[in-house]
Amino acid sequence: MADARNAAPPFARTARMIGFVWIALLVLMSSSLGSAYLKLGAFNMVAGLAIAAIKAALVAWLFMRLREAGPLIRLVAVVGLGVWLILITLSGVDYETRRQTAAAVQRPQQLLPPRATSPPR
Repeated sequence: MADARNAAPPFARTARMIGFVWIALLVLMSSSLGSAYLKLGAFNMVAGLAIAAIKAALVAWLFMRLREAGPLIRLVAVVGLGVWLILITLSGVDYETRRQTAAAVQRPQQLLPPRATSPPR
C-alpha cells in the first residue's frame, strides 16, 4: 500500500525525466561553450566530440524512445550509427589521401595589335 501512494503517475515520471534530460542538455551545452574558450590544444576537439556524443545519446535514448523500443529498433539504430561512422571514416581517408598540388596557371599575355591587311580583291 505504501508503494502505491509513493508511486508517481506515468505523466509525472515522464515529465520529471524530460526535465532532468533538459537540464543535463543545458549543462552539456554550457560545458561545450566553456571548453571552446579553454586552451586544450588537440584535446579541445576531443572534449567537444565527447560532449556531443553524450548529448546525442541522451536525445536518442529519451526523445527517440530507444529506452522503450524493442531489440530490433535498437539494432537498426546501432546499424545506422555504424554506417554513418563508416561514411565519416571513408570521407576522412579520401581527404587525407588526395594530393595537394596547385593548379596550373597561365601567365597573362598581352594581345598584339591587329596586322594591317589588304582589302579583299
